[in-house]
Parts: sequence; structure tokens; C-alpha cells
Amino acid sequence: MGLILQLSAPATNWVSAGSVLVEQIITLLVSLLAILALSMQIARGYFLRILRKFTLRLAADVWWLVFVLLRDAGIFLVLFLGITLFWPGTFEDYAMAVPFQPLGIDFFTFALVLLLLRDTNEDPKANALLTVFITIGTALFLFGTIFVTYNPAQITSVAIPTVSASPSNFWGFLYTYFDSLNSPQIAIYSFYITLLILAAAGGRAVKWSYDQWGLTPMSSIMALLGQKKKAQEPAGAPQAQAKQ
Repeated sequence: MGLILQLSAPATNWVSAGSVLVEQIITLLVSLLAILALSMQIARGYFLRILRKFTLRLAADVWWLVFVLLRDAGIFLVLFLGITLFWPGTFEDYAMAVPFQPLGIDFFTFALVLLLLRDTNEDPKANALLTVFITIGTALFLFGTIFVTYNPAQITSVAIPTVSASPSNFWGFLYTYFDSLNSPQIAIYSFYITLLILAAAGGRAVKWSYDQWGLTPMSSIMALLGQKKKAQEPAGAPQAQAKQ
């Protein structure tokens, strides 16, 4: 609806309309990717059952690769594309569902970090936790997209039974209090919470990467400074003579 209003305005607003269009496409794409990741995770048992029927090793490897690629790529892309929707300026440009969609991205972040820390294909508890993270994240994102972002209460010129822009109505309540354009305070608090959670999850992922090399951030910095100091020393620097 916002895109139609933008396009009906003078040409000076076409850039703004284009940004809204891009944000709408990203929102729908993230929703579809979340459904893809959840579908693949739920269908894991089916993929394993079919996997046992392959007599050719190459076919089995390709079949399992398809499963892992679609599921893990879906989780990563939900996080990668979803972050672009939650800059503070976006809340004033496009109707985001707050705090549902930001929290949905957080749960997909948890899922991605869990994939780093645990082998979910070998650990049943980790696989169950991964399913929980993906399910909650998908549910939050779809709820926000369906009931807030594309809320029929925005169409005020059309009389629809059971739909009203009044806060006492179900659709009107969601549109009034959880639409980022109508609730900027909830939107900015959602941004702060999302940012803190992403920073904590990112810090845990960085720590995991350092642990793989047996390093700490401080030790790597000191090693880097030591290498720079050696590089700055003259190649033919005279060595100190031993005392006689």
C-alpha cells in the first residue's frame, strides 16, 4: 500500500518508493527462506530414510549435500538479509513488525551459532534445540509479516467484515501497537534488544573461531604487534657484542 502511494506522488519520491519496494522484496524473501530452512529441518528424517536406499555412494553424498546446503544456506541468508531490515532508519521508511521480526532474526542467529558449536547431525539434543530455534524464528517472522506488515486494517477505504483500524479490533490492535510506523518507541527498543543479542551471539562465534586455533584476542594482537616490530627492525642491524 505504501508503495502505491509513493508511486502516485511526484517523481522526486520515486527513489523513496524504490527503497520501499526493495524492503518489501527482502521481507518476503526472508519469510520464504525461513520456511525453507524450517521445512528442511523438519524433513531431516525423510532425507535420512531415502539416504539409506542409495546403493551408490556418490548419489548418497549428493542427496545429503542438497539437504545440508538448503537448510544451512536458508539459515544464513535469513540472518544476512534480515539484518538489512533493522537499521533504525528503516523503521521510519517501511512498516516493520516489531518486535516479532527482529526477535525472529535473533533466533536464527542462535541457530547459526549452534551449528558452529555443535555437530547437530551427530548430537540428538543439539538437533532438537536447532529445530526449536528455527521453529520459533520462523513463527515470529511469519506472524509479523502476515498480521502486522500486511495488515488489512491499512486498507481503510474498503469495508471488510471483522477488520477495523480501531485498537479494540484484533487487526487494529496489531496495526496500532506493533507497526513500526505507528509505534516508533517499540521499534527503537526492538533495535536495541536485537543489536545486543546479535553482539552477544557474534562474540560467542568469534570466541569459537579463536578456540579452534588455541588463541585469544589479546594473544593474537600481541603476536601481530610483535611481527610488525620485527619487520621494522633493520635487516643488517649489528648484534650486541658479548662481554669479555
